[in-house]
Amino acid sequence: MQTVTTDYAAAHLEELIERVVQGESITLSMHGRPVARLVRIEQDADQEVPAAEVEEAFYGD
Repeated sequence: MQTVTTDYAAAHLEELIERVVQGESITLSMHGRPVARLVRIEQDADQEVPAAEVEEAFYGD
């Protein structure tokens, strides 16, 4: 697993996403501390997420 800064991630997001799609996990750091991780999502092709759930994730209750 590689660690990159959030600034690097912002500038190279497409490349990092492609690496994640290939199965790599990438940790994002800010001010020298890990803050997030990019990982591939394993989903069933038939799985649907209700629109209300998506709206809540982005806009809150």
